[in-house]
Amino acid sequence: MVSMFESRRTFEMNGTVYEHADRRADFTGQTVRRFTYGEEPQVIAQVPLVNGDTLEIHGYATHWTQDEVDVAWTDDGGSQYTCWVPAKDVRRPAAGEWHGHYLPH
Repeated sequence: MVSMFESRRTFEMNGTVYEHADRRADFTGQTVRRFTYGEEPQVIAQVPLVNGDTLEIHGYATHWTQDEVDVAWTDDGGSQYTCWVPAKDVRRPAAGEWHGHYLPH
């Protein structure tokens, strides 16, 4: 059972179960900013997995610092997940490239 202060890490995408690494970013001396609620940009991120691989996730950027982006996505079952990802591993999609699920607000 996951406590209310822990995030769920196991999720299913395209019929395969994954576990994201749930990196704990170091925000010492950094300002964490939030995108305007309901206007979070669509992003494509290489989310780190516990096995050392990454998985391309089509999601939304919710928060950011100079070095990190908090990416939110919905899995096959409709559950929502978030994970801090290095900014170098997050990009805006080209027109028609994004194939994520919309997050309910």
